Amino acid sequence: MNICGVLVTCEPGKTQEVSEAITALPGVEVHITNEETRQLIVTVEDTDETFADQQVVELHRTPGVVSAALTYHQFEPNTDPDLKAA
Repeated sequence: MNICGVLVTCEPGKTQEVSEAITALPGVEVHITNEETRQLIVTVEDTDETFADQQVVELHRTPGVVSAALTYHQFEPNTDPDLKAA
């Protein structure tokens, strides 16, 4: 299991647009959107298609994103034999 918490800051007026764009990325989930501060609270997890670190880089590349700061990271080995390793 690989999960990252990320604080994303958006350009003025782009918060909703950025939220929709990054939600479309595999393994990315937006938990809080704050239009006033132009910030999003996001988690990113490994999926069968991509690694979390690759998606964090994609957050930086998303149009309208000013910054994406890693605030939390947890990695634990996969102990479930039925789950495919990423």
